Order: sequence, then structure tokens, then C-alpha cells
Amino acid sequence: MHIISKNLPYLLSVMLCFATTAFSASASPVNVKTITYTDAAYYPEHNTAAEVIAKHDSKVSAEISATVVSVNHDTGDKVNQGDTIIALDCRTYKLQLQQAQATNDAIIAQHVNAKKLFASAQKLQKQNNISQELYNQRNADASRLKAELINTKAGIEAASIAVDKCNIKAPYDGYISERFISKGEHAQPGTAVFQMITSEQGHVEAHINNVEYESFLHGTDYVFIFNGVSYELAVDSILPVLDKNYRTHTARLSFSDRPAPTGSHGELKWRDKKLALPSNLVVVRKQQAGVLIANSNRAIFIAVDSYTEGHPALIELEAGTQIITTGRHGLIDGDSITVVPSK
Repeated sequence: MHIISKNLPYLLSVMLCFATTAFSASASPVNVKTITYTDAAYYPEHNTAAEVIAKHDSKVSAEISATVVSVNHDTGDKVNQGDTIIALDCRTYKLQLQQAQATNDAIIAQHVNAKKLFASAQKLQKQNNISQELYNQRNADASRLKAELINTKAGIEAASIAVDKCNIKAPYDGYISERFISKGEHAQPGTAVFQMITSEQGHVEAHINNVEYESFLHGTDYVFIFNGVSYELAVDSILPVLDKNYRTHTARLSFSDRPAPTGSHGELKWRDKKLALPSNLVVVRKQQAGVLIANSNRAIFIAVDSYTEGHPALIELEAGTQIITTGRHGLIDGDSITVVPSK
């Protein structure tokens, strides 16, 4: 009894080993069905809401204080860059320009005379026929008037700019989408007088979910769908940072050929460049997502990295790899299997 008791741990381990071996030997292979990677894999498609945004959509404002004397274009009109849309009463600003020009002319005359006097003073100084005080005065007068001339020229330029702003012009080619002021009303600096939208081709803007950021960044076949029509796109940019309001990435795309109408709301679609397997083929073993494949009558677990539940599993396998479909839920890596042909 003492010998048996002493060797009891060893005897138990041997018995457990035999029991495990007997169980494994008697365990029947699991019947499974499979599908080839080629038949199961596909290029996932993604979609999100998008809209066509105008390149320029501006509220044009008055820059001077004046009364509207004419409205040359109205809502819906097509205009060209530089066309006068609204004209303001410019009489005060034209008078200011005349005053600035007159002041400048007077300073020019004084400056010319001061230069002549200083030139004479220089000659007299060489002959010692002028006092140093008078010489310095002639020099100072010429320098002062030269500086005043610079100032009056700037005054002319400022007055000219004000006169030019009496005509509120179209900043680019486009359409008047709304007018806010009428003839006889008084405009103030900063007062919006009309809304204008560019006639240039718009671009598509969409907000991309963070989960789909990489897919969008490395995707292909981008299209905008509006009223059942598909418009091909090219990616211009996508912000790598999340929008603070939507918690998404803002993407901009341009039309490759014909554009959709500016302001249209539709759907942005694109495809992944990499093949993927449907999410229903994914299993989780030891907290790791992956797929089970059949290899020499054994189930082999292949891990899928960076998998998001419910989304396609991006994984590349040999074309003929047999993905286990039916019977996979109870299998683990290394289990014995029998592949049953699909009917």
C-alpha cells in the first residue's frame, strides 16, 4: 500500500494520458462544408451622404457709406467678373479725389520752387555768400515738401480707391443668388448687398466615419450618385483630424468629367482596393478574430488583424484556399474535419 500511495501521482498522470489519447482516437472528425477564397472574397463597397459645394459662395458687401443709385443686376442673373452689380452715389468721394489732386498739385509746385531755392543756396554756400542758418532752412524746406508730396500722392490713391468702391462689382464669374438692398437705400461698410455663387464647377464634400478612414484613403472607383446618375470623382483631400462637430473626417472630391449640379445632395460611393471576406465567415478564438480553413483534414485558424465587428474582413489568401462555412462554430485550430461536398 505504501508503494502505491507513493506513486499515486504518477499513476494518475499515466491514466489521464491514456484517457485523453483514447478520447482523441475515438473523437470523430467534424463534417464541414467549404467555399474557395476566390468564390467568397470581394471588393467591399462603402457609401455615405455627400453634397456638391460651390467653389465660391459669397456675400458681397459695401465698403463705403453711400446711397444706392442703381441696381444693374438682380437675382438669377449671370454676371462676369468685374461687372458692376450695384452703383452707389459717388459725388462726395469724387470731390474728395479732386481735393486730393489739387492739394498734390500745390505741393508739387512748392516742391519745385523749394528745390530751385536749395540749388541756389548750394551755389552761394560754395562762394561763402549765404549764412548757414538760411542754407539749412532751404534744405529743410525742400526735404519737408518732398515728404508732403509722398503724403498727398497717398491721399490721391486712397480717394481713388474710394471712388472705385462706389461701383460694387462681381468678384468672379457666376450668378446672383440673392439681392439684399434696393435703389434709394443707404449702404454702410460691411452691409451685405447681394449673394453670389460661382459658375465654376463645384466639388463634392462628404464626412467620412473614422472606421472607414483608411478604406477611403486607399480606395478606388469614387462616384457621386444624384437622381440615379453616377458622376466619376477624384479625391482632392481628406483631413486626417476629426471634425469637432461631426467627429468625422471631411473629404473633398472633384468631378473627373461632367459635374453634378451645385447644391445637389446625393451619395458618395467607393470600393476597397483589397479583397475581403464577408463578416459572417469570421469567428473569434481566444479573443482573436479570424477565419477557419480546411487543410489536410484539419481545421486551421487564420487570424485577421485590425478587424471591426460587422465589417468585411480584409485578408489575402491563396485563390484555392478552402474557407470553412458550415460546421465552423464549434471548431478550434487543429481539429480533425471531413470536408463534405456541397450539393
